[in-house]
Amino acid sequence: MDRRGFLKSTGAAAALAATTTSSTATTAELSQPGEVPSPSLNTQPTLGFRLAVPWTDTVAGPADLAHRLATRIRETSSGRIRLNVDYSSSTDAEFVHASEHSRAATHPAFSYFAGLPAASGLDATDLEAWVVTGGGQDLWDELSADLGDKPLLAGHLGPNPVLWSNRALVDRASLRGLRIALDGPSADLTRALGATPVQVAPADLARALANGDVDAVEQGATLNAMAIGLPAASRFAVSPSFTPAGTAIALRIRRDIWENLSQADQALISACASQAYRTSLSEARLAERLLRDTLRSRGGPAAQHMPAEISCALPAVSEAVVAALAGHDEASRRINASYMMFRRQVAPGLLEGSPIA
Repeated sequence: MDRRGFLKSTGAAAALAATTTSSTATTAELSQPGEVPSPSLNTQPTLGFRLAVPWTDTVAGPADLAHRLATRIRETSSGRIRLNVDYSSSTDAEFVHASEHSRAATHPAFSYFAGLPAASGLDATDLEAWVVTGGGQDLWDELSADLGDKPLLAGHLGPNPVLWSNRALVDRASLRGLRIALDGPSADLTRALGATPVQVAPADLARALANGDVDAVEQGATLNAMAIGLPAASRFAVSPSFTPAGTAIALRIRRDIWENLSQADQALISACASQAYRTSLSEARLAERLLRDTLRSRGGPAAQHMPAEISCALPAVSEAVVAALAGHDEASRRINASYMMFRRQVAPGLLEGSPIA
C-alpha cells in the first residue's frame, strides 16, 4: 500500500493533494545547469550516510517524514548526498531523525526544542521563529556541542494532539494510576497530577496500548497517530491533551560530518529540513478534521473533552514543572530566559505572574 493509498483510505486524499507529492529515487546524477547530463561530468563525490529513525516504518506519519526528507536532500543535491534510512534508535548514525525529548535524560533542556507542556509550549510557528530568529538555534547548538552534533528543526507531529486512552477520564481522580506514554516535561506534569508516566519506544506505542501495557498514549496529531495505529488500539480520544502545542522533530547531524560539508551543502540540508518542518505542519493541520470525521463515521474511539478539573490544574502544575526544568543548571537558565523573553514578545501578558518568566 503506497502513501497515497493510505491517505485515500482515510478520506483525506482530496485535501492533502495540494500539499503532498510522491517522490521517486533519482537514478542518474545530474550535471551542472546547461550541460548534458552525464555521470562523468560530475566530479564531486557522492556522500552516503545512515539516517537513524525510531519510528515504525509506515506509509504516512513520522517515518514518511524522514523518508521524504532523505529524498528531498538527495534530489536537491543532484544525487550527491544520500541518506539511507535505518529503522533503529541508534545513536552512532551520522544523521538522526527524532524528537529532542529522547535526549532529555542526557540534559532536560533539550525539551525546550521539542515542546513544553500545557500553556508553557510555543505553538509550532512560534517555536520555529524562536529557533531561527530569536536566538534559539545558537543555544541549541551550544547544548548539542558536548554530544557532538548539529541539530535542525526538521518535522512536527502536529498541533493539538489527542490523548488516545482505554480509560475514560471523568475527573482528576481518573488520572490516579493511569499508565500513560508521553515524553519530556509532560511526563513530569502528569506524574504531579497522579498519573504514572511510562517510557515506550515510538515504534512500540500502538502495541503497548493494544496489549494493555499502557492505558493511554499522547503522540502527535491524528494523521501521525493513525499512521502508527493508535486510534485502532484505543477506546477514547481525549482532547485537548497535555501538550497542545505538539512535538517538534529534529534532524541531528554528527558534528564532524557537518563541519566537513561545504557551506553550500550545509545550506542545502538546512533548507530541506526547514521545508520538511513546514510541510509536516501543513499536512497535519489540513488532515485533522477530515481524519477525525472519518474515525467517527467508522465507529472509532469516542471523542471526549479533557475534564475541566484536570484542565484547570494544568497551568499551575506546568509552571512548576518548567520552573524546575529551568533551574537544572546554567545552560537551562539561559535557554529558559531566551524562550520566555520570546514568549513575552509574541504573546504579551501570557506570562504575567509566572514564576518562570
